[in-house]
Amino acid sequence: MRMRILGLAALATAALPGQADAQGTGTGWAGELWPRGGAAQSDKGGTTGAGLLDGAASYTFDNGITARGEAQGNGLLGKDGAGGKLQVWWENPALGLIGGFAEASRSEGLWQRRIVGQGELYLGPFTLRGQAGFVPSDMEGNRALNGGFFGLASGGYYPFDSLGLNLGAASQSGRGLGFGNVEWAPGFMPPGSSFTLDGGAGPNGFVFGLVGVRFTFGPGAGRTVRGRQTGSAPGFPAYVVGAFGERDRTLPPPRRRGK
Repeated sequence: MRMRILGLAALATAALPGQADAQGTGTGWAGELWPRGGAAQSDKGGTTGAGLLDGAASYTFDNGITARGEAQGNGLLGKDGAGGKLQVWWENPALGLIGGFAEASRSEGLWQRRIVGQGELYLGPFTLRGQAGFVPSDMEGNRALNGGFFGLASGGYYPFDSLGLNLGAASQSGRGLGFGNVEWAPGFMPPGSSFTLDGGAGPNGFVFGLVGVRFTFGPGAGRTVRGRQTGSAPGFPAYVVGAFGERDRTLPPPRRRGK
């Protein structure tokens, strides 16, 4: 009788989803492709179309450590840009994650670099995210990017495995930006794919809205929308140089050559 009870308990335990399954994360390699399009506006750039293309590759080890690299090309407000990130984090699926990343973006010669620590906390169907780091200043011609503190806070709500709703705010060099994201993976789409909607507003009249389709694949890819968004800040325009505004600087007059 005792052995029978122990056997039934073991079967019941095996049948329950593990914490990793509850968060929708996996182990092994994973890839991602994410095209998006829409519109953007700013006081200086006017109103234009916007196009972004993201790609990423990652590997998640059995001990919960994930290494991830990603890159993006973008075009909006009359400027073309590109950026990338190298990221490492450790996740406890019952609690959250802690990690950090280094990223760099460039648009028409102006660089934006960030060194950032990050964390996530899982509370039932909610995920709380926080990031803090430093941005060096940069100058190119008559354009300048102010350096200083970078901080971000956002929250995600996942009522179903197929749906994520996110809102957040970020600050860089004393300027703020708000952003949001909706990601939906309906049953009629292929496994690992989802519709996305991103939007936000920042200083100098910066506003953007994007719709896209995200494709994830590989054994380490998230099995739920929440799992696919692990380690990210959904909706945040990380690689858009000037999203927090850039300033014009007065160039010194050219020096005259003596005769």
